[in-house]
Amino acid sequence: MSEESRRRDVLQIPDRRGRSVARIGVRSADFTWVHRVLILLREQGHRPCHLETGEEVPHDVAVVLTTNREQRGDEVGLRTEHLEADLAKALRGTSGSTGQRRVVVGVDPGPRPGVVWSVDGREEGAEQLDRPDDVGRVVQGLCEAHDDRPVLVRVGDGDPGVRNRILRDLVDTGHAVELVDERRTSKGLARHDHIGAARRIHRLRGQPMGLVPDDPRWDGMVRDVQRQSREWTQGRLTLPSSLALEVARGDLNMAEAVARMEGLS
Repeated sequence: MSEESRRRDVLQIPDRRGRSVARIGVRSADFTWVHRVLILLREQGHRPCHLETGEEVPHDVAVVLTTNREQRGDEVGLRTEHLEADLAKALRGTSGSTGQRRVVVGVDPGPRPGVVWSVDGREEGAEQLDRPDDVGRVVQGLCEAHDDRPVLVRVGDGDPGVRNRILRDLVDTGHAVELVDERRTSKGLARHDHIGAARRIHRLRGQPMGLVPDDPRWDGMVRDVQRQSREWTQGRLTLPSSLALEVARGDLNMAEAVARMEGLS
């Protein structure tokens, strides 16, 4: 039996309901890394425990996760720079999967949305899109590819103007849509890691959507975009209200708006 096959067998310890009854151990001298992994595991419904260096593995711990540079023996090493992707691969078949046949899509809203999707609990793809309107295209493509499964779309509640634009497209399709609190998704991620944020949104239950929330006050959104444009250009320029409104609505991203303004100057 190959090492990869053996690891999969170790990880898959189902009870009669098809859910894992074993715990997952986390061991590393890097306590910041341990904290991140513990949070990710709990968000996915797993039962993690922190193991000290040299501590004997309890009998009910099915697998021990560690960093790839500290990996020893039967432990599973994860790359710090690809932590969430490696974790998803390592835990396929554990309690993170409900066994329910469905497609789940996570969307981090913004001028260039991040989208992550899974089929029957297994992550199958991730993409950074060019426009908010592309989200509906991706969801429709997944529906057609998996027409025997229901589709659930989870959308982060940030960036209200673009978020509502995406929600209108999705609500009109009749798919189940949930609005997810983004305050639980951004910690520990780089500011522009929209794929990472979408991956976390994908895993979290949200508030089922009925009606699309009211649009924000555009004047406030415009001022916020103008502030971001000053940060983006390190104080060189501030977008005029017309361009800032296009960014707030998702018609342009910040790079495109700044390039257009520079072309006019």
